[in-house]
Amino acid sequence: MPLRNLLVCLVVLASFAPVRRARACGPDFPPELLHNRAATLAELPDGLFAHEVALLVPKPAEAFPVVEGPNEPEGARVGGGTRETELYQSGAQAFHEKRWEDARARFLEVLALPAEERRRFSPFAAFMLGRTAGSTQEARQRFAEVRELVRQGFEDPLGLALASLGEEARVLLDEGDDVGAIQLYAEQVAHGSTNGVISLLQVSRALAFDEARLRRALQAPLAQRLLTTYAWTRGQELSWTDPEAGTPSRLARLLEELASVPGLAGADRLAAGAWRAGRFELAERFAGQEQTPLASWVKAKLALRRGDKSAAEQYLAEAARGIPEADDWRVEDEPHPRRPRAHVEGERAALALMRGDFFQAAELSLASCSWPDIAYVAERVLTVDELQRFVAAHASDPKDRCQAEIRFFPWGYEGNGEGPGLNERLRLLLGKRLMRSGRGQEALDYFRGTKWEEFARQYVDALERARGAWWDSVTRAQALYSAAKLARAHGMELMGTEAAPDWSWTYGDFDVGAWHREVDQPDESTLARAALGDIPLTTQAEQERLAAHGPPHSPRFHYRSTAADLAEQAAEQLHPRSQAYAMLLCHAARFASSTEPERVQRLWRTYVQKGALIEGYWSFGQSCPEPDFERLRNQKVAPPWKAWRLRTVVTVGGGIMLLPLAGAVLLVRRKRKE
Repeated sequence: MPLRNLLVCLVVLASFAPVRRARACGPDFPPELLHNRAATLAELPDGLFAHEVALLVPKPAEAFPVVEGPNEPEGARVGGGTRETELYQSGAQAFHEKRWEDARARFLEVLALPAEERRRFSPFAAFMLGRTAGSTQEARQRFAEVRELVRQGFEDPLGLALASLGEEARVLLDEGDDVGAIQLYAEQVAHGSTNGVISLLQVSRALAFDEARLRRALQAPLAQRLLTTYAWTRGQELSWTDPEAGTPSRLARLLEELASVPGLAGADRLAAGAWRAGRFELAERFAGQEQTPLASWVKAKLALRRGDKSAAEQYLAEAARGIPEADDWRVEDEPHPRRPRAHVEGERAALALMRGDFFQAAELSLASCSWPDIAYVAERVLTVDELQRFVAAHASDPKDRCQAEIRFFPWGYEGNGEGPGLNERLRLLLGKRLMRSGRGQEALDYFRGTKWEEFARQYVDALERARGAWWDSVTRAQALYSAAKLARAHGMELMGTEAAPDWSWTYGDFDVGAWHREVDQPDESTLARAALGDIPLTTQAEQERLAAHGPPHSPRFHYRSTAADLAEQAAEQLHPRSQAYAMLLCHAARFASSTEPERVQRLWRTYVQKGALIEGYWSFGQSCPEPDFERLRNQKVAPPWKAWRLRTVVTVGGGIMLLPLAGAVLLVRRKRKE
């Protein structure tokens, strides 16, 4: 019996899960809104059916206990008085043996006991009398009695008061009273029942597929709100498809039936469902009939379709003010929140970018709590000075802001566990950007207190030593090489980009850009996307900023190229016939081997042309011994630039000294002629 119940629950829950566009097996990235702005601005998210139907009726002042699932709570059927326990167990045994009259007699005896002697099993007995009732009227009376007993304080370890709503609703369904059943299921959901949500979903499907029942039910406002919610939140279900070619889909027929109801309750949901189905004329017709956040959201999309960006922004602002920040439309198996308020803020950020208000776009991206979007605007759109002001403005934000979205990425910040909070991520992003811009001393302030503070300080100190050692080429080369090794070993943490090309927010595990190109393909579920027409989604100013604010190298893991640059600069300080010169070229090639194969070839040619033959086991660009800087100091071999300087001085100095000598010779000759 428990196994059968479990299987039934799994089947029902599978049908309850919404049908969304499937993606191939792969990483479960958090939502992004700015990388595909056409889809973001054109598509309306499918609301969560469970969330919406919980709003059909007001929540009760005191909710019934919720006990749902395949397993009963331990000890739920024990703990009563001696007589009530004996009578109830006797009735339960008779029920399982299908001796219905005996069972009812025992349950009635339980209810006949004095109230103080039946505190445990009175709701049990009334519930079973409802299940074995001989008439609809009696069944309804008994199930109502269960609820009244629980309200009076009788024990309910099995959640029978909540279950009685569903049992009574099933009786009404058998009698053809769909509206009465919907009312009871909605009350059940208001108490917190998942089973009630599933029941409302099944009733909605049944009504949508039976035009006669649908028309009768739509006479009641409650049924209207249920069916408009169903059309909006479940509009992508495969079950809407009709096998007959050329016939309107069941979704289209449901929308038409709803549209024909005078004074429709739930008009905003019909507008949302119509927009998602590509029925823009219906969306336009019903969006203005109710003043709700959802209606404003639909109006924003309609305004954008007309090309009125200003009106679209106003409507999105209205929607953002009206949607509770805590609302979350994710289903149970989704790891990341799907907060509608955050989605609206992301759309507002996209519009701010489109009008060139970049600082406002950063503020709205922050309100969306989408770290990939925040990182894009902060890293590639804002200038460094704008970013510093932005970070300073939010330095005192609560630590738990955007906690669900920011702190619990699939991998954390190091491949597992929790990563830094929003404030620390913003400061690190700025620190890394300053480091890439050559403003290392400023960057150190933003690494302070993190696990990478010491590495950042070592990197900046190495570059400072290199700049300060203009008189000592070996010391300069050694400092540059130290910086190169730090850039290669800790480049992701010190200067990696959160967004393209490094995708540091995945800790470099995935090329998110390539993933976007793979999955962002148009399909039949994006009918509304074409509604945007030729609206420009990016400005020339944004494109110029993207080009100006990119990392110094374009390949992914660009800091490896930076490490190779530093190693090459170190080699340039030394004599090409030295071991250190050869090994620095070797390490430069090794640092760039995975990102710049053409550089590896160039470095190899440089070594062959200029470098000395180095004995021992090593492989250029793969296995490179450490440069021997001490040996170079002891040999006192002048580097190429010093040799060139010496030759220049000798040549120029010699030429200068020859001039007076030549003049003297000419003077002597002239005198001799005289």
